Amino acid sequence: MAFKNSTGTNTGRGLSPGMWHKCPIQELKNNPHSGHFFFDDFMDGIDIAANQNTAAASALGTTGLWTGCTAASGGSTVSTLATNYQGAVVLASTTDNEDAIIAYPKGAAVAGKFQFSSTTRLWMEARLQVNSIADTIAQLFVGFAEEGLVATTTLLAINEAGIADKDYVAFYRAYADGDKFDCVWNTASGGASPVAAATDAVTLAATTWTKVGMYCDGTTVRFYQNGSQVGSDLIADTDFPDGEEMAFYAALMCGAAGSDATMTLDWVALAQAYSLVDPTW
Repeated sequence: MAFKNSTGTNTGRGLSPGMWHKCPIQELKNNPHSGHFFFDDFMDGIDIAANQNTAAASALGTTGLWTGCTAASGGSTVSTLATNYQGAVVLASTTDNEDAIIAYPKGAAVAGKFQFSSTTRLWMEARLQVNSIADTIAQLFVGFAEEGLVATTTLLAINEAGIADKDYVAFYRAYADGDKFDCVWNTASGGASPVAAATDAVTLAATTWTKVGMYCDGTTVRFYQNGSQVGSDLIADTDFPDGEEMAFYAALMCGAAGSDATMTLDWVALAQAYSLVDPTW
């Protein structure tokens, strides 16, 4: 059956109906037998000072259901954007080879709660903006990866070396290509990965909100910008990380000393349906 979700328009501030129109959001929110739905508008924010390891970040009351970490210098932080009354969180770094990471759920340090699977469906969307689209500023990661990566330099490698060899399915901005996100996936130590399902799939503009998302129907993972599909790949492909437990991560790695690199998140929505069949009433 079809579901009508009050999600506004693809280019509006809310969830993009172009990728959420088949998601049984209310059923997932109300019935744990069917799956789970998570949405954070960051009204409570996330605040993690510099030089915070995973344990310290998890203990901060302001992190709520999230965990995170920051590198050593005072310029690497996660903070609530005080000037945004609708709720927003800023990942920032000004020091070469220093990063800032947030992850959901808080238990991402030891366990992941999401799967790309032939028997389940998965949705993810995040509204974000960057302060600069210049090349050679910072690497960015938004998407899913294996648990245990909430530690500096563990997800995004230093010296502009890209994403670490881990299980992941994500949007990735390379250090040398500041105005684009690639759609990428990898299985740790996989001989046939990493793979770019779509290169330069998402175009970014400085200080301009955009939404990036993905939907997996049990066969294919589809990538979206503002509700319009920009790439896809079969999860049955060799070394696609299907069946792996993963968490959601947003990460920024500064690649140039003195650069003011930020990524601001307005909200994040995540959903997993435990069946390929829509519930009926």
